[in-house]
Amino acid sequence: METAANKEARPRSLSRRGLPGLRILVAEDNLLEADFVQRMLLDAGHEVVGPVARVVEALYLARQADIDGALLDINLAGRNSFAVAWCLEDRHLPFAFITAYPRSYLPGAGGLRSVPVIAKPVSEQDVLDIVASFATSAPGRHP
Repeated sequence: METAANKEARPRSLSRRGLPGLRILVAEDNLLEADFVQRMLLDAGHEVVGPVARVVEALYLARQADIDGALLDINLAGRNSFAVAWCLEDRHLPFAFITAYPRSYLPGAGGLRSVPVIAKPVSEQDVLDIVASFATSAPGRHP
């Protein structure tokens, strides 16, 4: 897990798209899906924080880790990840949900319902497009 000792600024590599490589929190409880997302992000030049499979782990990293954005499964081991999403909103960090649930499952008329949703089964193109959008919306990032 991310610790204060390894939270220091790291040099960023360039992604396949020529954008700075981003540090992306991946919260997914299905091992195969987590591995698939992790591999596509690494292959694209990004760094993966996690993946984690439990809300408590995701919440810790959302609060403490040096990340540029996150990909969250809505259901992590039977618990929804909305607390993690709200923490990321508080930190002004971009994120997207990866889920088989419809958008109507998200709480509120605005708020989380305006967050990007990547439908399962995920496609590499959808994931990489969303993560590329994080490069311009993460705090301290400049295109």
